[in-house]
Amino acid sequence: MLPEQVAQIGPPGLQLQSTNGAVKVMVSPPEANQMRKMWIDDLSFKYNLVFWENSSHAQLQSKKIFPVDTIDDLAPDSTYCFKVQANLPSQGKQGLFSPTSCVRTTQKVNTLLCATNLSVLALNMEFHLLWSSQGSQDGVSYNVQYLFGYMKGLNDDYSGKWLSVPRCENISSTWCNFSSIITGSGFYYLRVQARQGHNKSCFSREVKVDPLKTNGIGPPGVRLDLSDTLLHILISPPGGDKFKFMREHYDLSYRILYWRNSSDMKEEVKQKEVKQTIATVADVSPSSLYCVQVQAFSEPYNKSSAYSQQQCIHTPAGTPLALIIFGIFLVALVVVLLVAAPLGFVFYQAYNKIKYVFFPSCQPPLNIEGFAAQPFSSPYLPAAEEAVESCSVIEAMVTEQGTLVVLTDCKPCSHSSRDSGNYSNDDTTAGSQGSRETLGKEIL
Repeated sequence: MLPEQVAQIGPPGLQLQSTNGAVKVMVSPPEANQMRKMWIDDLSFKYNLVFWENSSHAQLQSKKIFPVDTIDDLAPDSTYCFKVQANLPSQGKQGLFSPTSCVRTTQKVNTLLCATNLSVLALNMEFHLLWSSQGSQDGVSYNVQYLFGYMKGLNDDYSGKWLSVPRCENISSTWCNFSSIITGSGFYYLRVQARQGHNKSCFSREVKVDPLKTNGIGPPGVRLDLSDTLLHILISPPGGDKFKFMREHYDLSYRILYWRNSSDMKEEVKQKEVKQTIATVADVSPSSLYCVQVQAFSEPYNKSSAYSQQQCIHTPAGTPLALIIFGIFLVALVVVLLVAAPLGFVFYQAYNKIKYVFFPSCQPPLNIEGFAAQPFSSPYLPAAEEAVESCSVIEAMVTEQGTLVVLTDCKPCSHSSRDSGNYSNDDTTAGSQGSRETLGKEIL
């Protein structure tokens, strides 16, 4: 078993100081003056203060306090008793109460100089502190001060750590814009110091400001647009320059109300919720007036804005049905042509390839067509007899008696396109012999 699980939290230290009708309480953590400590982290302690008026009709009051705190609203010139307890909520431990200490309150100085009724107004991360003045304000100036909230959780006295809000020093107005000091999600304390002359001064009560809880969400901006049968809703998030801070912490959503508005009737209001800043309403009627309102809301913080101003837009007249059908037909025709032409070309090329491979043409190609007139020769096949013709050779001899012409039969010769004039072809042998006899007679 671990020692810290069975150890008991001892009583804290307690000091009291009476001032201006209030009691300032200063608590020191248990084991503050010990060298060896069971609980090293003193800041993890939470303190519970119990106090009562020391009288016969005393009523116990309980309040969770910081290590340094102030108890207001006490009866003047009365004795009050206090005791404090240190607890560790994370471990479920409650400590022992300190010894009881008593103090007598003083009479509160009632001055008309102090600022009263402090309140905070915040919208879209713009923060304003307002207060009321009392009596005459001649020569009265105000100084607004703030304190980071975490400093009250420290064990030190924070009374000297208040800072002045920029542009809210020595002002005569009863309001202050302190948006410039809001830099994160932590909380702050504010107070107003009123001054008159050099000697009179009074501090107001403190007011706590938790920015994300105190801030209000403003209505978003809305702009409408049309395209065909769609209504586009364009949303401008609230916050302007502060939108990034709000978007990161609030997780904004948008609630849209829209309806068709006509002179004779108003249709049922329809609603839709979106996370984006652009929404679309489909199937809007032609020649109609549509109106829209938008509200921003944050589910984590349970906050919502007011609805935006009503924005309306008139849809154009619808296109005739015949023209729509004709347009669809033209588009379909163009699509079919664009698809059919490439497919037809592909099928035609495929058909030609298949026909060439499986159903070739009987006619030989032109580049080998000239070889058809010549017979095919092969050394292994007998040669076919060629058609021959008879021919005669005419020889001329010069003698003393004169010129002698002799006709001599020659071997058959094949017809050639290169025959010269010295050769003649006869159709029959008889024709050849007749020619020789005639020629001989002429010579003799």
